Amino acid sequence: MENSKNVDENIKNIDFKQISKNITSGFYKCVGIGSGRIVFDLGNGYVVKVARNYKGIGQNEAEYRISMADDSGLLANITAVSKGLTFLIMDKADRINDISFVWKHFNVKNNQELYQTQKLQEISRSYNLLVWDFGKAVNWGQINGKPIIVDYGYTKEVRRRFYLPPFFRINKR
Repeated sequence: MENSKNVDENIKNIDFKQISKNITSGFYKCVGIGSGRIVFDLGNGYVVKVARNYKGIGQNEAEYRISMADDSGLLANITAVSKGLTFLIMDKADRINDISFVWKHFNVKNNQELYQTQKLQEISRSYNLLVWDFGKAVNWGQINGKPIIVDYGYTKEVRRRFYLPPFFRINKR
């Protein structure tokens, strides 16, 4: 299931088995851990998000689907995903330690104002994203000095299917 949108020449022929072996061998530096995924720096301008469980598979699937449709320039580009969606390759962004970096870019003073910006409202509506998730520095990075959302797999659907208690999962869309 390779992404034909913006495929970089250096990463067209991805060997996910080799990536898996390199992870197991400790070859790649771990740069993030979440409830569903672990993120490793591939050392070539990309990271790999590895699903740890069904939540991670759901997040990888959502990010891949959104990336294919998005042209906002606000979301980190996804280059490829493996069959089964266990591995997702994304452009590497530099870490943002303070959300005020994002506030400055959007010319706002706090998260409440950030959530109201037209750009975040548009992507939130278009892809059923939880806008309040963008008030956390950990979900942002920067590429070429510009803030970029690097974690956008926690959609309303993913939340409903994988994070809510079973009672709340009943066909609520």
